[in-house]
Amino acid sequence: MVSTLAMSDATTPSRLSDWFATSGDSALAEALGFRHAAGGVHLSKTMMLTELTAVMDSCPDHDPEAMTRAVLVNNVLAKATGTARRLALSRLNTLYGILTPRPIQMAALRLWPRGVAGRPLLTLLCALAREPLLRQTAGVVLRAPPGASVRWPDLAAAIATEYPDRYSPKMMKSLAQNCVSSWTQSGHLRGKVNKRRSLAEPSAEAAAFAALLGTIAGFGGPALLHSPWMCLLDRSEADLLSLLRRAESAGLARVRAGGGVVQIDVRRPMAQALEVPALADR
Repeated sequence: MVSTLAMSDATTPSRLSDWFATSGDSALAEALGFRHAAGGVHLSKTMMLTELTAVMDSCPDHDPEAMTRAVLVNNVLAKATGTARRLALSRLNTLYGILTPRPIQMAALRLWPRGVAGRPLLTLLCALAREPLLRQTAGVVLRAPPGASVRWPDLAAAIATEYPDRYSPKMMKSLAQNCVSSWTQSGHLRGKVNKRRSLAEPSAEAAAFAALLGTIAGFGGPALLHSPWMCLLDRSEADLLSLLRRAESAGLARVRAGGGVVQIDVRRPMAQALEVPALADR
C-alpha cells in the first residue's frame, strides 16, 4: 500500500510565488512554457481532460495538422458549431500546446502514450504550469485531509486573496467551480455535488513530470521532494523516491538517494528520452 505524505509535512502552496524557489527561476520557467499572467482557460472551462483524451486518441502521432482536422473537420469533440470547435482547439492549445507546443507541453504530450493511469495527474500538472488562477487554488485542496469537504467558495476566497476585486461575483463563481472540476478530474476531489478530498493516483511518468516542473522552478535535492509540484502527487517522500526510481528505469530520471544526500536529475534524461532538447538547454 502506498502511504501518503502527512499534510503537516507537505508544502501547501497558496500564492504564485510559492511555486518557484526564486524570481529568477520564474523567468526560466516562463521561457520553457509556464505562464504567470492571470486569466486563461479556467475563466470559462476546466482543464478539459475528456477533450484532450479524445483528441489524443484520434491522433496518436500528435501531428498538429491531424489534430486540427480531427477537431474542426471530423468534430471529435462533438461541438455544435464551427465557432465552438475553434474555441475548443484554441483552449487545448493554450493548455497543452497540441498545435504549437512549448518544451514542457511537448514533454507532457510525449509522456501521454506511456501509461493511461497517470494521465489525470499529468494533465493537471501541465494545466497548473499554464494557469496561475488554478495554482492559486491548490493550497485549499492540498491542505484538506482525506474525506474533508472542499467547496467552491473556499477556492474563490483563495483567488480573491491574490486578485482582489478583479472578477465579478458571477465570474468568480464560474472560475472557482471550473477549478473544482479540474481538481475532481485529477483525482484530488470526488463526488458529483458535495466534493470531498481524495488522494490522487500518481504514475512514474507523472512523478517524473512533476519533478521536471519542480526542477525548472528552482527546487533541487530534498527541497524538490517537498516542493509544491511533488506535493501534488499525494505521496510520502519514500514513495516519491520509489516512483522516481521507476521513472529512472524508463530513462526519465537519474536518482541518487542515501546517507542524507538526495540528487534527482530529470531535465537531461527527459530531454533525451522524449527528444525535447530544449528542456536541458538552459
